[in-house]
Amino acid sequence: MVKIESDNKKYFEDYFKLVKHKLPYWEELPEIDLYMDQVIALMEKYLSFHKTNEDDVIITHSMINNYVKHGIMPPPNKKKYSREHIAYLIIICSLKQALPIQDIKELIENRVKRTSIQETLNFYSDMYDQTMNTILAIGKKYSKKNMVEDELFTDTALYMAIGSSGSKYIASQIVKINEEHWEKEEK
Repeated sequence: MVKIESDNKKYFEDYFKLVKHKLPYWEELPEIDLYMDQVIALMEKYLSFHKTNEDDVIITHSMINNYVKHGIMPPPNKKKYSREHIAYLIIICSLKQALPIQDIKELIENRVKRTSIQETLNFYSDMYDQTMNTILAIGKKYSKKNMVEDELFTDTALYMAIGSSGSKYIASQIVKINEEHWEKEEK
């Protein structure tokens, strides 16, 4: 069995440093209202690390219009989008690969009912950072194993994929249970 050479190990550790990104907090969002094209450019800046391919699109005009149309986020004011809209979009866009849009809507609505969109974004950004740190710590644990390179990368990718799949399933079940709870409360 061939051991990973120090260069490969360093590359793997550098990769985990590279993929660590933070989402902005409310105070970091633009204070001025933006037009849709500016919002799209800003989302690309904030969430480009979610792209798995260069050709992937984070958000489009029609996506934003659909989110407004379906009540997932409030409508713009005179075709301008505020910090509130940007906060919604950060949360929506970063979760849409993991959850159906209706589940995202439920999660945001339930959180905003208890607090505000400002507190929701700050809470979400904190939780996102903590979760990424946990995931990266697990990846680093695998990078320190004495395995052949193929095993190292394969096992780490497999672990991450299983975690993603399991997390997606558990999250959808929690949303379903929460939804049933709120329906009972409303009756």
